[in-house]
Amino acid sequence: MSGETLEFRGCNFFRIRLTYSILSGRPIRIIDIRKNDDRPGIRDFEAKLIGLLEKVTNGTKVEISRTGTQVTFRPGMITGGVVNVDCGTERCISYFLEPLILLSPFCKLAMTIKLKGVTNAPGELSVDAMKASWLKVYNKFVLNDEKLDIKIQCRGLKPDGGGVVTFTAPIVKTLRPVKRQQVGKVCKIRGQAYVTKVTPSLAYRMIDAAKKAMHGYISDVFIAVDQRKGDAGGASPGYGLFLTAETTEGVVYQAEAVSRPKGESGNPILPEDIGIEAGHALLQKIYMGGALDSSAQVLASTFMTLCPKDVSHFLYGPLPMYSVHTLRHLKQFFEIEFKMEDYRKTLKDNDADLRTGSLDKALITAVGVGYSNLNKTIL
Repeated sequence: MSGETLEFRGCNFFRIRLTYSILSGRPIRIIDIRKNDDRPGIRDFEAKLIGLLEKVTNGTKVEISRTGTQVTFRPGMITGGVVNVDCGTERCISYFLEPLILLSPFCKLAMTIKLKGVTNAPGELSVDAMKASWLKVYNKFVLNDEKLDIKIQCRGLKPDGGGVVTFTAPIVKTLRPVKRQQVGKVCKIRGQAYVTKVTPSLAYRMIDAAKKAMHGYISDVFIAVDQRKGDAGGASPGYGLFLTAETTEGVVYQAEAVSRPKGESGNPILPEDIGIEAGHALLQKIYMGGALDSSAQVLASTFMTLCPKDVSHFLYGPLPMYSVHTLRHLKQFFEIEFKMEDYRKTLKDNDADLRTGSLDKALITAVGVGYSNLNKTIL
């Protein structure tokens, strides 16, 4: 599959394009990166991502134009190993974790990556979310998961970050096909109210508000307090609430709300508002349903593609735009097409009364390409 250079335009889906380039062995050229912007070209966080991918591969060649609006990426072999990276404070550490998780099963050396930066930020997927929902999906595709972990050693909020996260993953020769259609019923809700460099009483106010927002839904709710002092609390004050809901089938949904970063314009967000926002967001995620959290659809789609030549299928909730474009990129890089079946057509007559939430779900089916990293080929 290697040899033909794929060309893309614009800065969107930058990390997914680089990741799939490495996995498929196909060189890519990305042009017109923010060419009409006041600051044209790639940003610091994108340059750091390229540097990180160079560290976990061997033989990768990158050419960036003088203006930064064009990037040519020729991928090398995935090596993994022990790497320390400062991710800066522009983007959350999860931005850098996503490619690492997708690449980690196919490394020559087991990955141990230490990332420094922001662990929780408004409007971005947090490290907590990836640990709770992504690793659950990862486990379904691999047999050996004893070293698989995301450890938050220090929590860092915007604007100054200061968080430290360690990602470890085992070497997996091949993935296994997965068939996940059963969702189950929500049996427990867990959470973490985290406070860094502020009074811990704010955590209890968030917990009370969240419990009131979810009152009458389920009785098994437990939210712990994660108070961080000193270096473990990072470099910026703040607070937030992270919630997960687990079903009888082991499916995990997650939602989060976090305070406004220090120094940002606008009124500060009250702890009660954060509790209510997180509670309602979790109930919305539960209603949307699916056999995985919507944020982990990218991981499931990628691993379904890289599986041996066997059928995998997964029940997805409503597909976010990022998931739709992931499926399109997979078709471009790996020449694979997914079968998408309307969930309503798969329901039996007696299933309509189960109150399984939104009916806007899709049963995604794919036959793996039989991926092997030994010579970067599709078997």
